[in-house]
Amino acid sequence: MKLAIVTGCPNGMVTSVLCARLLDAAAQRQGWSTSVEVHDPKHPERQLSQATIDQAQWVLVVSSTPLDMQRFVGKPVFQSTPAQALQDVEAILQRGAQEARVYVAPAVSTEAESPQHGPKIVAITACPTGVAHTFMAAEALQQAAKRLGYELQVETQGSVGARNPLSPQAIREADVVLLAADIEVPTERFAGKKIYRCGTGIALKQAEATLNKALSEGREETAAADGSAPAKQEKTGVYKHLLTGVSFMLPMVVAGGLLIALSFVFGITAYKEPGTLAAALM
Repeated sequence: MKLAIVTGCPNGMVTSVLCARLLDAAAQRQGWSTSVEVHDPKHPERQLSQATIDQAQWVLVVSSTPLDMQRFVGKPVFQSTPAQALQDVEAILQRGAQEARVYVAPAVSTEAESPQHGPKIVAITACPTGVAHTFMAAEALQQAAKRLGYELQVETQGSVGARNPLSPQAIREADVVLLAADIEVPTERFAGKKIYRCGTGIALKQAEATLNKALSEGREETAAADGSAPAKQEKTGVYKHLLTGVSFMLPMVVAGGLLIALSFVFGITAYKEPGTLAAALM
């Protein structure tokens, strides 16, 4: 069986890469032929070619961010989320093989409709190391906003710098600014806007409640309030470079651990025999 796997998440690549590797390994164990795409808007050239998609018997899309589904029109497609896939990759593959349905492009309405927009929120997530909680909180907030029908834009201030920076227009049109941060975030650009503050842990565990509280409890901050807590200096030099390295190496470390764990399936010392699969995995 030929399978095309496409994974994606709103912020960072850790979840996407992890899902892709686990699903690919599980499919290979079942004897399936796979083609894998880790969605990255900055590198469209890495997308699966149309010829590869056409050759696949069905397509598995595991994503929590909007993707261009037009290229899958006419192909059997099964869609899931990274959270569901990581719980049981084998089950997702089996469900997909059984429940994949031919994807049909949604009909475009020709009638003029007045779009109904929900509240607009802009947010910043940041944690001291700028690696895990920053991106996990951002993804949790985006998924919660989608469920609630809110318009949300999130800027992540991680170890590799700011991603998806908020535009002046987005800030101007927002009803409230949510600062889900464990470090001090400059607020000069939010002058005159309602601001709600919380930690990344709260935003991650109680995303929907956090968004609702931001709308109901957000308040304009005075200059005195802004200056009550001294801003922490941004980490620079060797420390920042080390954190950047950690951020980029996480997928490789996770993948390496999985390969070592798989090698132990054949026996704790099976890797000592040259030419075996266990030795190759080690």
